[in-house]
Amino acid sequence: MIADTPFVDPAAIEGLGDLQRHWRVIQTEAMHLIDTREVIPPLGEISPDHRRIARTAAWKSFFFQGYGFRSDANCARCPHTAELIDRVPGVVVAFFSIMEPGTHVPLHRGLTKAWLNCHLPLMVPDSDKRCEIEVAGTGAQWREGKWLVFDETYPHEVWNDTDQLRVVLFLQVRRPMRPAGRLASQLIYQGVRMSSFVQDARRAIGAR
Repeated sequence: MIADTPFVDPAAIEGLGDLQRHWRVIQTEAMHLIDTREVIPPLGEISPDHRRIARTAAWKSFFFQGYGFRSDANCARCPHTAELIDRVPGVVVAFFSIMEPGTHVPLHRGLTKAWLNCHLPLMVPDSDKRCEIEVAGTGAQWREGKWLVFDETYPHEVWNDTDQLRVVLFLQVRRPMRPAGRLASQLIYQGVRMSSFVQDARRAIGAR
């Protein structure tokens, strides 16, 4: 089982190693989207429930799948990335998280320990200015091609104070748990899947 710590060893999550080995392929597909990123919707537009932490258009999200719903159009634009994501067991949510220069995500925390947030950095600013995530008071910088995994129930905050883009592949995956924990996790998953929070987002990206 995984210890109850803010940051988690990526090696403990099945399937992440395979994606890391192919991170350049994923990076190439993500970079093809950058020149036309003005058409990629902000997270707050896709998911109104996130507007408290995604107040501007500076945080864009290119969704592949979420809670069992899939954007066929987006998967077709990045087919290799979509295929690699499909190899990871227990994916809850998957999207490219694109943060424009000057983005700040205020301190917040997630819903449940049943899932873990996994960042595979694809474009990280080369700058002395602040670009990092802080989880439970501990800062961490992204390193291209290296997973950063954390428990979202700890308070966390994000900055990109540089003049460059920051792009990561964001996966939320189910935490390895004992049978009772897996059952509780499934119940939470089904409840969230049918909530207006997810249904609004599904309609916004045309997922099915």
